[in-house]
Amino acid sequence: MLTVTSLLVWLSSFLVSAQQVRVRETAGLARLQEPVVVQIWGQPRTLYVTIGANQTRVFPVASLGPSDSVRVVRQPGQVGLLVENSVFVADLTPRSLPDGLEDSGMLRALTFKLAGVTLRRTQNRMHWAPSFQRAGARSYTSMATWTPVQLHHLDAFPESVTLQLQGFHRDYPEIRLRAQYQFFAHVPYFLFESELQIVNPIEMFWLRNQEMTMDDFFTHCAWPRAGGGVQAVTFEQRKPLLEKEPLAVDLPWIAFYHADRGYGYGAVVLSYTASQTAQPKTSINDGANNGKYWDRHLISQVKTPLKAGDRYTEKTAYVLFRTRRGSPLGEFLDWERRLRNPLQVEVLP
Repeated sequence: MLTVTSLLVWLSSFLVSAQQVRVRETAGLARLQEPVVVQIWGQPRTLYVTIGANQTRVFPVASLGPSDSVRVVRQPGQVGLLVENSVFVADLTPRSLPDGLEDSGMLRALTFKLAGVTLRRTQNRMHWAPSFQRAGARSYTSMATWTPVQLHHLDAFPESVTLQLQGFHRDYPEIRLRAQYQFFAHVPYFLFESELQIVNPIEMFWLRNQEMTMDDFFTHCAWPRAGGGVQAVTFEQRKPLLEKEPLAVDLPWIAFYHADRGYGYGAVVLSYTASQTAQPKTSINDGANNGKYWDRHLISQVKTPLKAGDRYTEKTAYVLFRTRRGSPLGEFLDWERRLRNPLQVEVLP
């Protein structure tokens, strides 16, 4: 016998499955099983759409499932987890440190299956930002070391996985933190959103975002030229170029790649806000043991008073890609164009 609750769940599922959507492709790009998130009956749903360039079509929602699924492994009581699709495995699991368990839920490593490589930073988590340092502090810390995470929520479905984190770093009660990872089936990217909101005045010395720090996995770095086109150089070649013309704080994308092994990893910035900055820039840096990383400096080692209500947000797509001879960034730039021109979906009455 059906209970009222089970009947409502069945009815909701039936209504969603019976729903239709109108999809428009406006960027001139044919799409194959491309994910798009829409609100249906007040709930977010991830649909996977195949549609031709510049087409408009109506689809039943029930026909827009993924051809593969996203899989999750998570231990009871933990924040961090493993997420896998057909392209990569993302490791967000806890780390055991001398002073205890670090369970921030931030990315530790990323295995690119097609290239047979696992990107990581041996000494730290790979995804190290947002990071912050108050004036007078001896060093900086970040969301990567955020333990305990006061509020966390996981939505895990075959079509998408979303991990939400909220609260305060124990050493920085002046900053309310929010972060979200979103993973999808069979695409080579994931989304990350962060928000730092100042709730009590603080004098900040260093504030950075979008930092991806990795071991010696790459030979080249690339970014868009200010006047158009792409600048792609070795890490040594970049130094005089960036001394002459530093990268803008609002750089729309950045990428590293290995010219011989044929893989790369980059960031496509989808949105970014900062209420106060000091000497802002985007930076490409050398780390210990030939490590490499990029980051966005919002406050760059300048004492800067922040007031309650100051806010910093960012939404970024992190993209794994394969390089091609003669066009090492072709696949990355194709995804960059797709991410900036998402499918337009209208839920039909």
